[in-house]
Parts: sequence; C-alpha cells; structure tokens
Amino acid sequence: MKALAKTGAENQTADSSIHLIIHGSSNQLCVDSRDIAKEFGRQHKNVLQTLDDLLADGTLSRLESKPRNYQKLGREYRCFELNEAGFLKAMPFIGGRKSREGQKRLVDEFLRVRRQLDRQAKERESLAYQVARLSGKDSRGILADAIQQFADYARSQGSQNAERYFANITRTVYKALLIIEPQATEIRELLTAVQLKTLELAELTAAQTLTEGMENQQPYKAIYQAVKAALDGIVGARVKILGG
Repeated sequence: MKALAKTGAENQTADSSIHLIIHGSSNQLCVDSRDIAKEFGRQHKNVLQTLDDLLADGTLSRLESKPRNYQKLGREYRCFELNEAGFLKAMPFIGGRKSREGQKRLVDEFLRVRRQLDRQAKERESLAYQVARLSGKDSRGILADAIQQFADYARSQGSQNAERYFANITRTVYKALLIIEPQATEIRELLTAVQLKTLELAELTAAQTLTEGMENQQPYKAIYQAVKAALDGIVGARVKILGG
C-alpha cells in the first residue's frame, strides 16, 4: 500500500513524539496533558494546576477537558485529555520554557491529523468503502463467535484468564495489520476500503485457526500461538491507520 506523500512540515510533526488520541466514530481529537507538559517544557504537576484553575474559573468546561488516570511504577496518577477547543483555550495559560515551540508543534499536529481524518471521511462516501464496511461486519461477527468458543475451550482446559482472550486476540489482529498512531477508540472508523478488506482477511484467518485448533483438540496456549503465527503469514508490512 503506497504511503501518502507529506510536506516538510508534516514530516517534522510526524516524526515527533506527540500522540494525539481519536475518540469514537465522531473522530474527536484529544491531547494528553502529559504531552502538553513535555512539549511546553513544564512539569506535569504544574500543567495540572493550571488546568484545575481554568476549570474552576470556567475558562475550560468539562466537555473540553476530561479527567483521566494512568499507571506508573504501580501507582496511579491523574491527567487530563483536552479536545481541540480545550487545548486552544488552555494554550495561552500553560507557559513553560518551550511554550512557543510547543504551541506550534501541537497545533501543527492537530491540523495534520484533522486533514487526514477529512481525507478518510471523503473515502467513506464511496461505494467501495460501503461494500467493504458491510463485509467486515460479517468477518468481525465470525471472529467474535470463534473467540467466545475458544474462551470456553481454554476455560475447560484450566485457563484462569480465559475472559481476556477476546481483547488479546482482537488486539493481535489489529497489531498484525496496523500501526495505531494516533491512538483511537474506534479503529474501524478510520480505515480505508483496502485496509478494511485486509482486516477482514486477518479476522477470518484468526477465526479459522481458532476453530481448527479446537477441532484438533490442541492445547489452548498452542492455538493462541498458532493464531499469531497465521497472522504473521498473511499480513505484509504494517500501515498506519491514517495515511497508510
């Protein structure tokens, strides 16, 4: 799959360590307060204090800034996810030794990803995309059924974590095909028609491998490894969910 050409400015932001987050089918773009702190050259605790103050005086709304928690070294810490409007409102108040550079890089990244989302939205209007989307629903359902049967099968063989296989196998299918950058909560909504068809093949391959392994009464751990090997065999170079 041919990579999209990028301008020099886009290459500069694409090579950065900024990780925007795409939420839901509405494709809402967000940025983590930890990335803001890093790009602006401020300590994260100071960025949190600024955001707390902006929320307290009404400059930011709860719709524009969502509290989140993350784990580090076994401890839980808080952060925020700001959408585009929230970031633009908060940006002048963040400060920091790299504030001007950080503002430019983050705004450029929001604009770059938004352009890619707009290109994807135009493709979703095509007949080819609609056909691929409907076909993909069938393959997703087939894989979901196979994973449920496999979880029951693993449980019968003594697995204590069988309920995790749905997420683990789904993640394995995606990782075999895609570089998921930016992060996204609704990955299928961001794929092209070609990517959807490749994903369909990967899902059906995983489902078939699970079914055959259970029919042959193989150990559940061996079946799981066989799924990963089968996916490695059918998928070539991974592509990005946007711009791949």
